[in-house]
Amino acid sequence: MKVLFMAAEATPWIKVGGLGDVAGALPQALRNRGMDVRLLMPRYYTVDPHKYQLKTVLENFPITMDWHQEECLIRYDQERNGYFVENDYYFGSRDQAYGYRDDAERFVLFARAGLEFCRRTGWYPDIIHAHDWHSAAAIRLHWAAPERAALVFTIHNIAHQGYVSNSKWPLLGVYDAVGNLNLMEQAIYGADIVTTVSPTYAREIRTPEYGFGLEDVLRGKGDRVVGILNGLDYESWNPATDPAIAQNFSADEPMGKLECKRALQEQVGLPQRSDVPLIGVVSRLDSQKGIRLILDSMPELLSLTNAQIMFLGSGSSQYESEIHNWTAAHGDRVGSYIGFNGDLARRIYAGSDMFLMPSSFEPCGLSQLMAMRYGSLPIARSTGGLADTIINRIDDGWTGYLFGPYEKGAMLGAIGRALNDFPNSGLWTDAVKRAMRQDFSWQRSAARYEEVFNWALEVRG
Repeated sequence: MKVLFMAAEATPWIKVGGLGDVAGALPQALRNRGMDVRLLMPRYYTVDPHKYQLKTVLENFPITMDWHQEECLIRYDQERNGYFVENDYYFGSRDQAYGYRDDAERFVLFARAGLEFCRRTGWYPDIIHAHDWHSAAAIRLHWAAPERAALVFTIHNIAHQGYVSNSKWPLLGVYDAVGNLNLMEQAIYGADIVTTVSPTYAREIRTPEYGFGLEDVLRGKGDRVVGILNGLDYESWNPATDPAIAQNFSADEPMGKLECKRALQEQVGLPQRSDVPLIGVVSRLDSQKGIRLILDSMPELLSLTNAQIMFLGSGSSQYESEIHNWTAAHGDRVGSYIGFNGDLARRIYAGSDMFLMPSSFEPCGLSQLMAMRYGSLPIARSTGGLADTIINRIDDGWTGYLFGPYEKGAMLGAIGRALNDFPNSGLWTDAVKRAMRQDFSWQRSAARYEEVFNWALEVRG
């Protein structure tokens, strides 16, 4: 099976959010199942062709963009198996992947160039797998093609949809424009199968609360909207071999986690006490991630518990400032690092006892998977992928703590339950071992995607 896998970002070349992790790992997991998968993304200025030894595989070819033509070429990273659309104006001169006024136009070019790449090289995919609105135009442009590929569209975050103004509709072959065209909506209409990144999120986005205006079109797809959990790269995220942490450990030999906790406390200036619970927060600092709930709860956390809390993240300047102030005022209880530090993130997963993730919504989430892999029990809101990956304390085989309403009291209640359990070393150690042994590998996810691809071929007919 031949699959054209289109995404705006992918590790290791560029990562902005969770899409980058998925696009960096899922194609290889699909290849391991015998598929011919070609990952295609734009070559931004920050993707260094010399560092990645990119080779040109398709010389300059024209793409018509409204009133002008743009020259594109395709480069290939043979070692890491990634293809790149290169265009100086739309991608090569830009430092960032997103955030420009002409983003919709840029990603229409990406879609058109991707389809032209297939035509000019004679490599015709069985499946076009487009991810989020940045690749959605490929489905809009291809759905009426004779002998077309089957079309699968994956929604990673429905809150970001992408709009093309009526003056640019001809780029998509539409000439009776009224208002703006929603690229994600068009992809949902045109796809044979729509997937999203967790079963719970697949249900949530068909409701007004979570659908961001697209709930009706999603309900119209019937059973052809499915949720498939993202996976975790278990080779990279392995506490038994991770060189970034103070001491390696595993579910069978967990004692090294205590040394990781001591080392983390020492690094960030917290008292080195194994008997005091340490709560980790590794997050983008914005409202979706529930940071407001955490900050509003700091007085209670500091006055009613003996817990330490460690923050790592960046985002809202208001949140950054408040975290800095709490750290300055309560340095014996609160540690923080504003910015992102990959090694420190791993040390927080390895050294914390609990991991706090009170998201208002969470399509899938990877941080809770990383935390469980490193033996930090998640405390999270029961939404999206959090509800699908964490087994709540009230259930058999529990691996963490879930709460329902997006309210401070509900979150503090879940934290309180975790703090009550923490002194019971036997109970706690058993839960830590269960969490570390959970299987959220990409191999498992890839098997489910293969089923969806075969289904899409049947739907296409």
